[in-house]
Amino acid sequence: MKISFYNPRRLTFLAVVLVVCSALLGSRIEQAFSIDNEYQQLLKFKEVFTLVSQYYVDKVDLNKLNEAAIGGMLKELDPHSVYMPPVSVKQSDEDFRGSFEGIGVAFVLNHDSILVDQVIPGGPSEKVGLIAGDKIVLINGKTTKGFTEDSVKKNLRGPKNTKVIVAIARSGVPDLLNFEITRDVIPLNSVTAHFMIDDKTAYIALTHFIQTSHEEMVRALEDLRSQGMKSLILDLRGNPGGYLEQAVEIADEFIGGTKTIVYTKGRVSSFDEVDISHPGQEYEKLPLVVLVNNGSASASEIFSGAMQDLDRAPVVGITTFGKGLVQRQFSLGEDGSALRLTISRYYTPSGRSIQRPYDGSKYTKGIDNPDGDDEDNFAHAVDDKNPNDTTRPKFKTASGRTILGGGGITPDFIVKPDTVTKSTIEAFASSAFYDYTKDYVSENGASLHKKYSANSYLTDFSISDETLNSIIASAREKIAKAQEKQAEKTVVGREGDRTEKIVEKAHEQKVKLDDKELDADRTLMKDWLRAEIAYQLFGYDERAKILLKSDKQFQKAYALIGEAQKMATVFK
Repeated sequence: MKISFYNPRRLTFLAVVLVVCSALLGSRIEQAFSIDNEYQQLLKFKEVFTLVSQYYVDKVDLNKLNEAAIGGMLKELDPHSVYMPPVSVKQSDEDFRGSFEGIGVAFVLNHDSILVDQVIPGGPSEKVGLIAGDKIVLINGKTTKGFTEDSVKKNLRGPKNTKVIVAIARSGVPDLLNFEITRDVIPLNSVTAHFMIDDKTAYIALTHFIQTSHEEMVRALEDLRSQGMKSLILDLRGNPGGYLEQAVEIADEFIGGTKTIVYTKGRVSSFDEVDISHPGQEYEKLPLVVLVNNGSASASEIFSGAMQDLDRAPVVGITTFGKGLVQRQFSLGEDGSALRLTISRYYTPSGRSIQRPYDGSKYTKGIDNPDGDDEDNFAHAVDDKNPNDTTRPKFKTASGRTILGGGGITPDFIVKPDTVTKSTIEAFASSAFYDYTKDYVSENGASLHKKYSANSYLTDFSISDETLNSIIASAREKIAKAQEKQAEKTVVGREGDRTEKIVEKAHEQKVKLDDKELDADRTLMKDWLRAEIAYQLFGYDERAKILLKSDKQFQKAYALIGEAQKMATVFK
């Protein structure tokens, strides 16, 4: 009897076992090398830290040294992975829950400067003319270079009615702009305005996504529906984002069926998530138009991207910020500090990543880097003059329309905002306009309430030329005094640093209000004064009603209600 040792099935089985074992062994070896490398790097850091603490020529603050090392490490990752000391964690929690006293801006530290991420509607900074994208380079004459998040808040926040002077570098403006800002209580409601534009069309301004945003939106929608709402313009301009789940819940109110709203993907699969809409929501067929601009970021882009990808609503404005990274906050130790770490990227329903290009902690182009390519801020839609554009990837909406990915949400209808002359910006920055409205309402508030209702104020109250001329004269006086103080200060920066050069130049420049430029904006200035007085008398809704009348982006959105009705009708 001849015995054969050849058995194809057995050899195949053995081969599979060997492959699996090799793969597992290779994986474990690779993991072992990875762990060993991590350990070696930690040993190196520990050795440097120990040598510095023992032998450095001066005594050092080890806690400060450690935090600086952590910050330096995170700068190699992306613009949104940051270390948060205990005070910053506490203040960050406040920013999404309650209120505080300060100048009314949200900011991010980027590229050795303070970038204004959002200007809170109705707050002190908006009243004097700060806008999203401004860079704060001086606070009370002191350079902000090297400031931590904690030191920024210490310098900008403070008791109500106290003043702070900030110098701003603005993209497209060659010289610094100086603003005197009076601190105030900053409320943190996310729905800052909701009202009927006509007997059928409603307007909602959503300024950020906090824990109560969905609840606030539902209340506003119910109120507007009781007033006859048949269509809606949702304004997300200047909304820097916030809690992703709030954006998903609000989007779900408008999306029917079971459709992908957003999904996230990261290196660790346990962080991957898919958010799906739920059928049977009350506003699934409500005609909707969405307003965005280059200050709309993160959760705002999740919402507007879903509306665009699913052909649910037309998007109007200019290209959004382009933040497509998702962070998770990890507690560190017992001191209350935390690590906010990017763990994944999010993608719109069509598969778009809208993240703007970056290199480490610096964006390589966009609104926060004037030296970069700023063209994306006013990018054209793919069907607008350049259908063969190959600089950004193309995707398809649910109905087959071509849309752009990479670098923000490019609206379906590009509408650039109105421009304001440099002299008008300087006049507003002096705080003369805000001071006038505050004093005027303080002295005449009771009589104004007797004379006007909210509706009659909108049609009957006006600002005379004499009043405007007096305010401009006051602005000139304030600017002259500010320049006298500024001339006494000096700033020495390192060679080649653009921000420091601008700061140095600011001490030499002489601001002069040009009469021709001011005359070109007289209607705008009168509207602003009427709007600010309306805000102090009746609230933010009346302020918004005045400003929207001359808002080109809003007017385009209003003209697209018919298009929104068509999209709502065919949406499935």
